[in-house]
Amino acid sequence: MAFNISVELSHVCPLEEITKHTAALEYHGYYRVWIPDTIVSPWEAWLAASLIMQHTSHLEIGLGVTNPYTRHPVVVAQMAATMQRLSGQRLALSIGKGIERVLEKAGINQHDSAVEECITVLRSLIVGERTSIDGQAFHIDGMRIRTLPPDKVVPIYLAAISPPSWEAAMRVADGVATIWSDEIAEIRGRVMAERTLPTAALIPFSLSQGDFFEGLNRVSSLDELRECVEKVKVAGIDEVIVAYRDITDLETAARLIE
Repeated sequence: MAFNISVELSHVCPLEEITKHTAALEYHGYYRVWIPDTIVSPWEAWLAASLIMQHTSHLEIGLGVTNPYTRHPVVVAQMAATMQRLSGQRLALSIGKGIERVLEKAGINQHDSAVEECITVLRSLIVGERTSIDGQAFHIDGMRIRTLPPDKVVPIYLAAISPPSWEAAMRVADGVATIWSDEIAEIRGRVMAERTLPTAALIPFSLSQGDFFEGLNRVSSLDELRECVEKVKVAGIDEVIVAYRDITDLETAARLIE
C-alpha cells in the first residue's frame, strides 16, 4: 500500500490566503488537503473546499472532520455529490461525532448511533438512491436528492480515537481518520488484525507557535516530524496528515516529500 503525505488546511489560515496556501500545496506535491469543518476557522469549510478545487487540478480533497448534527446527512449528500463532480472525482469525506461542548452551546445533543447512521445514509443518497432509515438519530422517509450521482464513489472516513469508534469504522466506513499516538498504533493493530482500511493519522506541526493544537502531541521541528512520520509508517498507516499552522510550516513539512 502506498504511503501518502497530506495536510490539514490551517484552521487559522485567513480566507484571503487560502488560494496562496493552495498553490503551495499543489506545487510541493502533497497528496491531499483535508479541510476541517470547525467554527473556529475564519471561513466556512465547504466554501474553502470549493476554492481549493477550483485552483487545483490533481490535489485530492478531504472534507472533514464534519459531524452529522450541524451538517444533516441529506445536506452533506447533496454537497458531496456536487463537489465530487466539480472536482473531477477528487473528494473524500470524514464524519465524526463532533465536539461535545461546541454542540451543547448550539443546543444539540449527541447520539451514540448518529455517526454510523449518517454514513449509511450518505452512502446511498450520494449515488442517487431513494433512501429511508428509521434509526435512533435519524428518521428519513424515501428521500432522494436530484443532484447527478458522481462517476466515482465518494470514500467516507470515520473519525476514530477510542476502540468503539474504530470498531464502528470497520462496520460502516471506507477508511479511518485519527490523531497519531502510540496508543492509536496499538488500537489499529488490534482492530485491523484481520482486515485493514485506509487510515489517515493527523500530526499537529508548528515551528513557532507553542500553543498550537494545545493538549495534543504537537511537534515543533522537521526532525521530530520525520520521526513521527516514520512511526506512522511502521504502524501500517498509509496516510499522514500534517496539521500545520502557517505557510512556513507548510513549506517546511514539504521536505518530507522531497
